[in-house]
Amino acid sequence: MQFYYTDSQIFSFGILLIFTLLILLNIWRLTMRSSSVRYLKRFKSTKRLKRLEWDKFEHLCRLLFEAEGWKVTENEKKGADGGVDLWMKKRGQGAIVQCKKYEDARVTIKVIREMYGLMYEYDVDEAFVVTTSEFTKECYRFVEGKSITLINGEALVTRIGKL
Repeated sequence: MQFYYTDSQIFSFGILLIFTLLILLNIWRLTMRSSSVRYLKRFKSTKRLKRLEWDKFEHLCRLLFEAEGWKVTENEKKGADGGVDLWMKKRGQGAIVQCKKYEDARVTIKVIREMYGLMYEYDVDEAFVVTTSEFTKECYRFVEGKSITLINGEALVTRIGKL
């Protein structure tokens, strides 16, 4: 016995298949976001952040920015990455991120000046420097009036807590 399907039946099946796939994709995205937020919530102190390996810290920063609505791409180069660890886009705005996983040392003005130059080199609107530690006073003075956001360990824990 042979079955014949009309063009409208095939078209209807195709539409149904597309909608089913879109629903499954959205369910998968929600599940992944939920698991990312649960992972981030484990880091309730700077002490826990400082225990991460540098590459895991970069990944944590990526998850945080994604949870905050950014589309994030990690730098393909590992090691000498030219000062940019993450590339981000949100509502037509571009941003770059440098992640500094330090135990006790403070991020110095040299890093911040480098990011300021990279903003113009890569023509992005904003830059973020994220650390498990702290920034020197000169860093905070330098970024006044500039589109550079400094996120120290305590601020990072606070941002994670707001998710």
